[in-house]
Amino acid sequence: MLMTTAPSRSVSETLVTVTQLMRPQQANFRGNVHGGTLLALMDEVAYACATKYSGAYCVTVAADAIELVAPVRVGDLLTLAARVTLTGRSSMEIGIEVTAADPRKPGEERVTCRCFFTMVAVDDDGKPEAVPPVRVETPEEDRIHCEAKLRRDLRRRYQEELKAGVCEVGNRE
Repeated sequence: MLMTTAPSRSVSETLVTVTQLMRPQQANFRGNVHGGTLLALMDEVAYACATKYSGAYCVTVAADAIELVAPVRVGDLLTLAARVTLTGRSSMEIGIEVTAADPRKPGEERVTCRCFFTMVAVDDDGKPEAVPPVRVETPEEDRIHCEAKLRRDLRRRYQEELKAGVCEVGNRE
């Protein structure tokens, strides 16, 4: 059984932010940053958040509920904000919100992307390592935590139905 002695922290205490300038080599022919570039940056900030929280090396096991809300343009300052929204025995769901701003227009920040990464803490042998539970302290954190549990339950149900062969020919309604 996995056990940890690390102290729990509240959702808000797990916040990690990274700000980066978007450059021409990250863009497509229209001057918008590639979605794949955004995913790579989100994976990096998810890793930083999970590792900082758990104190262990972490691996990405899933990325879901990816919403590309608005384009990111060359020259924008991109801010990625990540926080732990739910913990399991060795896993953590990391919620990420990405905002962009034209540095010439202070105060005009726009949400460009939201997503959730599932990260797992592992030891030096690559085996899952226990993580502390995340604490919920405010009504907003309670909502975030509840939504994270719903996403986890939906992922589990989806995997169970796939294993059960729901989509196999002859099993469809």
